[in-house]
Amino acid sequence: MKHENSISALKITNTIMMWLFCLTVMMLVMPWEIISTDFAAHIETNKIVLYFALIIEVSNFISQGLLTIINAILSKKAQKKIQEKIVHAVEGLDFAERALLREYVLQRKSVLTLPVNEPTVRNLIDDGVLRIVNVNDESSYRADIIIAKEARPYITYKAIGLTLGKMTEEQVSQIMNSRPEYAKQKFSHQNKIFIGSNAVRNANSPMREVENQKEDVAA
Repeated sequence: MKHENSISALKITNTIMMWLFCLTVMMLVMPWEIISTDFAAHIETNKIVLYFALIIEVSNFISQGLLTIINAILSKKAQKKIQEKIVHAVEGLDFAERALLREYVLQRKSVLTLPVNEPTVRNLIDDGVLRIVNVNDESSYRADIIIAKEARPYITYKAIGLTLGKMTEEQVSQIMNSRPEYAKQKFSHQNKIFIGSNAVRNANSPMREVENQKEDVAA
């Protein structure tokens, strides 16, 4: 809210400064002698003040232009730093973290309600892989959590321990047994999910947005 108010105030200030700049330039370049000799004489007397005002107005635009460029550079560097952190985190996923990320595929959901005080969940949030979108219950520390947009291109089948090919019974058993209890959801019989190439490929998950990336990603 404060950020929005600051932007609004800045826009108002810029608008005022722009009008003042146009007015100052007009007063300096207009042939006022044609309209009123008295007013032209008054302008001539106060020309130094008008030039001073013009300098301030131009300086304001230049400073804001420089600040915009600096902020863009800093923002780009921050974004690159976040991306590097996410890549490092995905490359170093442990067994529990892979199992948690697989839940988005197994449950075919883009949002899971998870306990934020769970170490695995907390680590992935801190690393920028997961992001909280809504706090459901502050007392139980449960919140709606999604895979961060910046991390989705890196959450590949390989990264979370899945394959697009047909999986063996042993592989299916290992995946199902590794599912974190705190992330599981209860399913009725008709909604039971079976792990297989078609189910995984067609899963409606947050990774669907990046299927057109160079590497197949979790759907």
